[in-house]
Order: sequence, then C-alpha cells, then structure tokens
Amino acid sequence: MRDPELVSCAQRAAAELERAWGEWRHSRGRGEAGDESVASYVAHSIDHPWGRPRVVLGLDAEEARELAALLQRQELAEPAW
Repeated sequence: MRDPELVSCAQRAAAELERAWGEWRHSRGRGEAGDESVASYVAHSIDHPWGRPRVVLGLDAEEARELAALLQRQELAEPAW
C-alpha cells in the first residue's frame, strides 16, 4: 500500500521540477517547442524499495544532454566542502 504522504511529496516534487524546467526553457526562448509535461511520478520502482515514490523525467535525448550538462556545470561551480 502506498503512503499518501510520500505520494503527495513525489507529486509536489514533480510539479516543482516541471515548473523549474519550463522556466529554464522559457528563459532560453524555447518554451513554445516543449510545453508538454516532462515530469510525473510513479508509486514505486522495481529498482528501489517499496514505499518510496519516484519522480520520472520524460525528456528527449537533446534536452536530457542539456540537463546533464547543466547539472554538471552546477556541480563544478559549487565549492568542495
């Protein structure tokens, strides 16, 4: 059985990610081409323990590479602790 609180948390995280991705695309003049939803949640994953809802991204290959590069740049820009 799914924990409603964890499901709600995953739904909120998916919505936040969707909003941030849309803002990032819009700031680069690409908001029109990809207005479709890219984030959703699943109740569980076969690769992870039950009871931990997961957020799933549905990006095309080019956008996935852009997101990976963005995250890598962010990681490199943050100082090591």
